[in-house]
Amino acid sequence: MKMSAGKINELLTQPGCEHNHKKGEKGKNKACQQTAQPGAAQGGCAFDGASIALVPITDVAHLVHGPIACSGNSWGSRGSLSSGPMIYKMGFTTDLSENDIIFGGEKKLYKAIQEVKSRYSPAAVFVYLTCVTALIGDDLEAVCQAASEKFDIPVVPVTSPGFVGSKNLGNRIGGEALLEYVLGTREPEYTTPYDINLIGEYNIAGEMWGVLPLLEKLGVRVLSKITGDARYHEVACAHRAKLNVMICSKALINMAHKMETRYGIPYIEESIYGVEDVNHLLRNVAARLGDADLQARADDLIKAETAKLDQALAPYRQRLKSKRIVLYTGGVKSWSIISAANDLGIDVVATSSKKSTEEDKARIKKLLGKDGIMMDKGNAKKLLEVIAKTNADMLIAGGRNQYTALKARIPFLDINQERHHPYAGYVGMIEMAKELDGALHSPIWKQVRSPAPWQPSVASLSPSEEPTEESTEKPRAEPTKVVARRKAVTVNPLKQSQPLGATLAYLGIKDMMPLMHGSQGCTAFAKVMLVRHFREAIPMSTTAMSEVTTILGGEDNIETALLTLLEKSNPVIVGLCSTGLTETRGDDMRGILKELRDRNPKIAALPLAYASTPDFKGALQDGYAAAVEAIVRDIPNSDSDNQFDGSEALSYAVPGLPSQVTVLAGPSLAPGDVQALKDMVKAFGLNPVVLPDLSTSLDGHLIDRNYSGNTSGGTPLNQIKALSTSAFTLAVGHSMKLSAEILQQRFGTEFKLFDGLTGLDTVDSFLRTLSDISSRPVPETFRQQRCQLQDAILDAHFFFNRKRVALALEPDLLHSIAWWLTSVGAEVHAAVTTTKSVLLKDLPVDTVTIGDLEDFEELAQGADLLIANSSAKSLAQRLEIPLYRMGFPVFDRLGNGRRCSVGYDGTTQLLFDIGNIFMEADEAHTHAQVHAWREGL
Repeated sequence: MKMSAGKINELLTQPGCEHNHKKGEKGKNKACQQTAQPGAAQGGCAFDGASIALVPITDVAHLVHGPIACSGNSWGSRGSLSSGPMIYKMGFTTDLSENDIIFGGEKKLYKAIQEVKSRYSPAAVFVYLTCVTALIGDDLEAVCQAASEKFDIPVVPVTSPGFVGSKNLGNRIGGEALLEYVLGTREPEYTTPYDINLIGEYNIAGEMWGVLPLLEKLGVRVLSKITGDARYHEVACAHRAKLNVMICSKALINMAHKMETRYGIPYIEESIYGVEDVNHLLRNVAARLGDADLQARADDLIKAETAKLDQALAPYRQRLKSKRIVLYTGGVKSWSIISAANDLGIDVVATSSKKSTEEDKARIKKLLGKDGIMMDKGNAKKLLEVIAKTNADMLIAGGRNQYTALKARIPFLDINQERHHPYAGYVGMIEMAKELDGALHSPIWKQVRSPAPWQPSVASLSPSEEPTEESTEKPRAEPTKVVARRKAVTVNPLKQSQPLGATLAYLGIKDMMPLMHGSQGCTAFAKVMLVRHFREAIPMSTTAMSEVTTILGGEDNIETALLTLLEKSNPVIVGLCSTGLTETRGDDMRGILKELRDRNPKIAALPLAYASTPDFKGALQDGYAAAVEAIVRDIPNSDSDNQFDGSEALSYAVPGLPSQVTVLAGPSLAPGDVQALKDMVKAFGLNPVVLPDLSTSLDGHLIDRNYSGNTSGGTPLNQIKALSTSAFTLAVGHSMKLSAEILQQRFGTEFKLFDGLTGLDTVDSFLRTLSDISSRPVPETFRQQRCQLQDAILDAHFFFNRKRVALALEPDLLHSIAWWLTSVGAEVHAAVTTTKSVLLKDLPVDTVTIGDLEDFEELAQGADLLIANSSAKSLAQRLEIPLYRMGFPVFDRLGNGRRCSVGYDGTTQLLFDIGNIFMEADEAHTHAQVHAWREGL
């Protein structure tokens, strides 16, 4: 099929186009708009259009003849789905080199066809001519004919160099190739009076499978689909149909016209979007096939299906009523999506008419009404102007315009071929309603439209006067119900013990030796767990209580342990914590320690913090908090201590302003989080004393000094002693509240409590507090990071919308992550935690369970994602739900010492990490959904 100037003109002046129907009138032989304007062109080329039209034939190998750009930039990007063969998803190209351009690419093409046929056995090979191979004069038709005869396989030449015209012309070139080389070359096994072809439907996101069962119920057989989920054989048999149903009329109008001329097959133009249009499709197909029984069945089918649909759409229609949208798409979708939107109560205030026939335009005008705007052309600036002029709430368009809308903070719905959501048929209307509702009412709009709290008051960045977001900050009508499971047996424990939590906190103190007062097994198990999580050497010691000392008392064991540590590892400070064994025995630890200090000068001179951490109550968070409370209670010097001369205080970064601040880092913060926290504080000219500081002890680093049995990093003792000189205390994590209160009681240091630092609003508040303390503006670095987070929220919110997440975390972390997930559009499906906390009554979920992983497995059923530690891996596999590992322990992932989910950057990374899981799962879910539609389920 030579693509001569005459042939191109024939395709551009199709008799099937409405503007060429009326003989003798103005517009007769008027060519479809074709020439792209240099500097302003944005649409696809003829090669792109031919690929769109033909690649959905699933058992065909699609071979692009040219350099890498055409295939490399496009293969695998179409959203068409297959119910069988997948070869159409593979990218085949001759990938011409410079020598091929000089000497010609015909031999390489011939060999490529041979290799594709021998290796992949496709039903046919379609070969696409591109700009370069057209320019160098490769004879595509001759090579394809020779290869077809030699290798006994249909080889179809598609003469589609991009420079000949637009994507729409390419669609028609693809249709011309089918007419010339494929249609009529095979015969169907049998025919019926009810055989039809669907032309111009490409099964994007599998949405055609929402329509085919309706036709099957009606008693109509789709003989050939051109080309969504088609097979080569069925396209070859399409000439035996009784009716052609054009879904995208302008794209393949040449096929409809020529099939009517050659084979006497009449055609009708229909839409598969919207209730009224699907009803019209069913009735019109039945009427054109001329069967009274078929028409009666169509009415019955419509009545039954629309009754179910009305019930499903009722809540969405209420929420979407009177919303205003701008539609920017092409062809039949320019009016069919208006119809679908109107079915949902949405007002379309403007739409495009690109790639629309004259009949399409007439329908658009009727649907829009006198006040609607019809755009012949559009660009980013034009679209934004129309949205502002019409006070629209949303843009519905192809993916190329997605970021035009999002960067302007305007809700967006993708309607183009790359999308992964099906919108056709009755079932597709429900999906469209869900997506529209989710996009318009996502809680993210407040976050991305609001200026930073430290900026001067400015007008809202919302594109319309009426906000579309529904705030997630409204107080809950009722507090969250806290349920503590009363079971005789805990199965697959979620919680870790208090002594382990205390040890974790002690590990954030420099030259510290954590000491567990209990049997040696208590320390051994905790040490293994910590080593597995951090992949670091963990210094820990034990009083090694034996059977005899358990009976007689552990005072001597404590003294021996302390003296042994001073002799062998010489720690600067010791962190002592009790265990269930010694708490059950009832040792008077305060009295024992006082007596030991009184009688032993070495012990008296040793800084020592003691935390009561029985493992028969509480969990890791409680033990961690108890250890921090012990440190701030027992270690810092008070003003009355004559030993303290102020030399331990950090120097002032700003002369005349107190710059030392205490930062209490709670158990929800990983070492990477603590480092980000320190960086934020330092950026304001403040000197943070972080307690405990895991960022320098468990971050994973090599040390250039002799081995030490104590912690290699953390908060230095002299800084802890100087906490009385801090100007302010920042407590991160609600479990740090009592420690902050102790510092306030001892030294009068004011404090502010932050329940977490994940999420835009919480980080905004933290930085504003730092700005107030330091009297400095927020640095430009954080302003840029904030904008990046807002942009990430816009990119990711599609994937978080309505996702159900089940959480099993310690209370502080649970509270922070649960509210953050809600802020980006997800729902907390289930929440399980380890211990009591006042935060548990303030969660975005009806009930939270203090329980184990068995409870979690039961409650998490139906979730889209699990967030828990590595121990949940097995239950995630049983439930077939993705698991995002968070909390403690995480022993099957690297980098726990560097992970960060706080601050703007940390929140952005967490958003991407979880969003990527949702993105992958979304595609699989949609595929499963539309395949169920195909089966009539």
